[in-house]
Amino acid sequence: MSMKKIFLCILLPVFLVAILLVACVVFIIFKMQPKVLNSYPRGMEPAQVIKTDDQWILLRNTYGKTSYTISVGEDSDATTDIYSVDNVSIWYIEANQNGIVWCEESEEFYTYKIYVFETQKVETVFQVATDKGYQPQNIGIYLNTVYYCAINYDRREVQVIAYDITTKTTNDIIKVELHEELQPYSINLENEYLNFACSDQIKVINLQNNEVAFDCTLPDIVEYVFAVSYDSKNDTCALYYSDDDSEDIGVLKEGDTNIRSVFTFSQNHYAYQEKIECYDGHIYWIAQANVSGKVADHYRLVDYDYLKDKPKETARTFSFYRYGSELYLLRINEKSEQIDLCQY
Repeated sequence: MSMKKIFLCILLPVFLVAILLVACVVFIIFKMQPKVLNSYPRGMEPAQVIKTDDQWILLRNTYGKTSYTISVGEDSDATTDIYSVDNVSIWYIEANQNGIVWCEESEEFYTYKIYVFETQKVETVFQVATDKGYQPQNIGIYLNTVYYCAINYDRREVQVIAYDITTKTTNDIIKVELHEELQPYSINLENEYLNFACSDQIKVINLQNNEVAFDCTLPDIVEYVFAVSYDSKNDTCALYYSDDDSEDIGVLKEGDTNIRSVFTFSQNHYAYQEKIECYDGHIYWIAQANVSGKVADHYRLVDYDYLKDKPKETARTFSFYRYGSELYLLRINEKSEQIDLCQY
């Protein structure tokens, strides 16, 4: 056999293996990218997206403006506007098959509202003047009941209130004495689990049976608790909190005397909109960098596997929403500057 044939016999298999390896790497990288479901041009892009069993809900807001529009549709690219408002801020919005709930902050009022799908009307659930003092604004909906947290400064009480959509009646789920040093008070409703938190306590109630699923006193090192999320599968709470020298994301099991910090924010870096989600061994948040440069580079999704201490990041992502085991993202398209709705 000639040297040329021997060389080809050796080189060709190596060459084919190299091509196969490159193809596999490209395929893996492609598979790891979030799947684009829809793209929105500038001016039509949503600030937040919610998925329910049969609806998409889009909250639109031009960056830096105080005008908001809520739209609904069976498809994410074909929604109908159902509500618009000016001169307010809307940070919290949630929905299920019965309605959409949100809180509006204006110069005069905090107003908690619901759009009821059955009647196709917007109703006011609760309203309080801003000069009474700060309100948490957290709001959620489970089955046909709206849940929100309200501070009554006159009676020195913090209440977690349930509002029945059908009967228009309310009742207190939690009521505690107000202590300013324990603020902020907040709730987070994740399916049937209602999380209540302040700077010295976390309590999680299972709304299916009204039993306490998690109850823990926080260590003295905690100064503020910005957000809490409960991973029912692992009976673990994730916290976005601050201590005397930093802001952190940490995890805590019932009975623990210390929080295990899994991420520490550097200066001018935060969890965007103070939102975290803890589910099936993972903690999700949007890492925001309050620095100079392109806006697209200021936001990224962090997916932290706290069981394996393994982080994963998705760049140019400024919003996420979990629906069951699915995660939906809003990302700034690197090439077109449009906003992409993606499935993670």
